[in-house]
Amino acid sequence: MTKKIRTNLFILISLLVSCISVVSMTSCSKDDDDYDNNYAALFAKTDYFIDMLDKVYERYDAFGSKSTETSDGKFTVTPIGRLIIVKKNSYATDITYTDVKAALEKHYRSNRKVNEIYINTGGTITIDCRS
Repeated sequence: MTKKIRTNLFILISLLVSCISVVSMTSCSKDDDDYDNNYAALFAKTDYFIDMLDKVYERYDAFGSKSTETSDGKFTVTPIGRLIIVKKNSYATDITYTDVKAALEKHYRSNRKVNEIYINTGGTITIDCRS
């Protein structure tokens, strides 16, 4: 009888550990999805401008004439030269520039065109694509 109890206890503990592992992995992927969904419109716009460098444009003009707003309206993205400037719009109060910088760094960590991402003293973010 004690051998049967030990076996059942072992199975129960194994199932409990498995359930905890599955729940923790599921919650991590959900956070990543939410994270990507929060910045999907920004990534789409910055990806477009960065991908156009060296394909269509060597550099953008110095006046920011191609400046556009993201589809969700949270950001304005302005390409100038080989820099991409990201400005948070005033009604996107739940987002900090530190969060945006971290999201962009994560998104572009393996992109060879992006040299550096930094917060300007004026409160915008610059994606540096200079050679």
